[in-house]
Amino acid sequence: MLYTKEILLPIFALFLGMIFIDLYGVIGKSLGVYYSTSQLAVFRNLFALIPIIALSLYSDQLFSFFQDLDLKFIYLCGLRGLFFLGVQIFYFIAIINMDFAVATTLSFSSPIFIILLSIFLLRERVGFYRWSAVLIGFIGVIWIMKPNSEIFSLYSIFPLFCAISWAASNVILKFISESVSVLKINFYTLLFSVFFSIILFTLSSSYVPVLGVQHLSLLILMGVLGGLASILFIFSYRSVAPSILAPIEYIGIPSSILLGWIFFSETPLDQLFPGALLIVLAGVIIIRRESKLKK
Repeated sequence: MLYTKEILLPIFALFLGMIFIDLYGVIGKSLGVYYSTSQLAVFRNLFALIPIIALSLYSDQLFSFFQDLDLKFIYLCGLRGLFFLGVQIFYFIAIINMDFAVATTLSFSSPIFIILLSIFLLRERVGFYRWSAVLIGFIGVIWIMKPNSEIFSLYSIFPLFCAISWAASNVILKFISESVSVLKINFYTLLFSVFFSIILFTLSSSYVPVLGVQHLSLLILMGVLGGLASILFIFSYRSVAPSILAPIEYIGIPSSILLGWIFFSETPLDQLFPGALLIVLAGVIIIRRESKLKK
């Protein structure tokens, strides 16, 4: 019974985290009519610090964040913060200009790019199973994008940019010592993301005043949901093997379909399937194979 609880709690936490990600995406798409993507990114990163700081205070880790800092750690967190900002900018552009579920599903191609980046940056050797997964995943991506049809749009590329940025931010973690707490890494990553998003916002667009208390509440909620999702992911993946949890992440696909239908009256099922199933299959193959290699 204890073993069951130890498995079910992290699975539920990851499930909840994926729902939070989709919900903050709904908020971002809704407010994208009023604010630029760079301004949305500023709010998303700034308010995401709230749950991170709250948890660090609860766990007595906040003061340790400012100890044992070195230039390599700062540089890697800065680089990760830049890619993390890229994730948000590309994600916002995609969901604002595309069907919500289509953009979200394409962004789930990140495991494919993690493998490709690992080959070039980490010099990892990739065998038949993972190359097969990459091929299956790319077929799924092309199937959804339908580059030769009338529904293809240049905006279809942005979810792939989002996936590449997310993959890069994860590969960078390989260069940071495992002795450094994940909360500390995420704290500095967010600080740099806030810094870079403010610079981008200053250079790219004019300020639009927040249109009332309702919009401010939604902007705060968007950031808090993103920060909470990050914490839930940390808890889940530190509690249970990734091979068990990774398939749960793909709950974000049916969730995005449902939320897209509820909030935006979108039903792009013909475009999503069977390509979405191939992306899920590729991700599951990759995670299962990596788990076996670690064992």
